[in-house]
Amino acid sequence: MDQMNYRLPKRKDGQKTFDQIIETAKKLFSKNGYQATSINEIINKAGIATGTFYLYFDDKFALYSYLLAKYRKSIRKAISEGIGDSKTRYEKERLGLRAFLKFAWQDPLAYRIIWESMFADKALFREYYETFSHDYIRQLHHAVDDGEVREDLDLETLSYILMGISNFVGLQILFRDTLTDQDLDRITEQVMKVLKSGMFN
Repeated sequence: MDQMNYRLPKRKDGQKTFDQIIETAKKLFSKNGYQATSINEIINKAGIATGTFYLYFDDKFALYSYLLAKYRKSIRKAISEGIGDSKTRYEKERLGLRAFLKFAWQDPLAYRIIWESMFADKALFREYYETFSHDYIRQLHHAVDDGEVREDLDLETLSYILMGISNFVGLQILFRDTLTDQDLDRITEQVMKVLKSGMFN
């Protein structure tokens, strides 16, 4: 993302305003979509002056790009913290999936923002998932070298299979009215049963 398109606040009062813009944009983008949401609507709902918006963002696309990048960073952080010090690829997949599902449950707007990027800008949508895929491939290579993951699998395709599982099992989570830690564990273990028979030696 081109950092010239946005400017981070330098003071605490500015950070509060910046965060208000972000939270307002999240709700409007997820409710109305990128195209149907205007800068003026964001400004009005956030309760800020027009000039204040442009202190931080050049345009609506800059704001959306920042928001998408923030979600990517937050998801990676949640997964990394969930994986912790686990050593095997199997444990990393299990704990990483559970962490992602928990993140999706706690921030359901994430799905709408991320998938809306397909309509906001296809290059942005592609870049979002390709970045995740490239990182996944690198990690899977290590698992293949260690003899844990089958060597006859195309790792790029496998990375998208794994992301697809996470995305759509995430929908299973979002469609629920309630979710307990026991539910998370059960759903995660069901996915791992499938993976154990498909990708692991």
